[in-house]
Amino acid sequence: MNSFSSLLRLQNRCTRFEKSRTSRRLLTTAAPQESLAGTVPYHLSYILLHTHEATSKYPSKFHSPLQRSLLLNVAQWGGVVNFSYSPEQRLHPGYTGIGVPALHEAYTATAFSVRGRLDLLDITANNMDDVAEALRALALGETGARAVHRPNDPLTLYLYVCTHGARDCRCGNTGGAVYEALRSEVEKRGLSERVFVGSVGHVGGHKYAANILVHPHGDWLGLVDVGDVPGVLDEILARNDALKEYRASLAPLCRKFWRGRMGLSKDEQLALLSSPP
Repeated sequence: MNSFSSLLRLQNRCTRFEKSRTSRRLLTTAAPQESLAGTVPYHLSYILLHTHEATSKYPSKFHSPLQRSLLLNVAQWGGVVNFSYSPEQRLHPGYTGIGVPALHEAYTATAFSVRGRLDLLDITANNMDDVAEALRALALGETGARAVHRPNDPLTLYLYVCTHGARDCRCGNTGGAVYEALRSEVEKRGLSERVFVGSVGHVGGHKYAANILVHPHGDWLGLVDVGDVPGVLDEILARNDALKEYRASLAPLCRKFWRGRMGLSKDEQLALLSSPP
């Protein structure tokens, strides 16, 4: 099948999806969408390699030897590796882009785990084993491993939206609009110094676009539309004001949109949703 036919099929699928999504919005109430829960794959850490290019501009698939190597290391104990973008995030001085030869790849990264956040300022092929070990030790709570703790750092909430449109137009269209709406809402409320909004590559679950990853709480939200942004942000802020760290047993965040939480299996996510609010 040629590329034009593939593109046409993708456009037709996205058109059908948008019509179906609109119909569901008109027919459903504000009741929780329980089919969302349990759709987050089990993981103990989510690691984001910082890039200079918006995830909305990423090609559908690309090869990064460093990301692949790191993923093979951390997947053994429950780590996930993705790419992120934000105008505010720090880049490695040696960063030259995604997919360059392995020896030339260099990233800074932010890792969220069930035991806290870790900022990594230097990830290259030369220190891969040390980086992977530091991530493993933190996520598994081994002696000597420490998360980032900055008492005077006002930035305590991180929101990432999947906008990887080349992978699926639903993430590009709905995800992109929600990403811009979130950034606008945060700026309008004067919260830019305490709330970080970024975009990420493919997270899994195109049909749940827009997908939002909420850290440090580890919650994943799905089927968020632009009109939902103010209310969703209100609830996220209320949770973060009460507790600025991960806790597996907390009630689902934004119950109507809740896909699941880091550190929980599918059964545990479903059980948490069925428990009293």
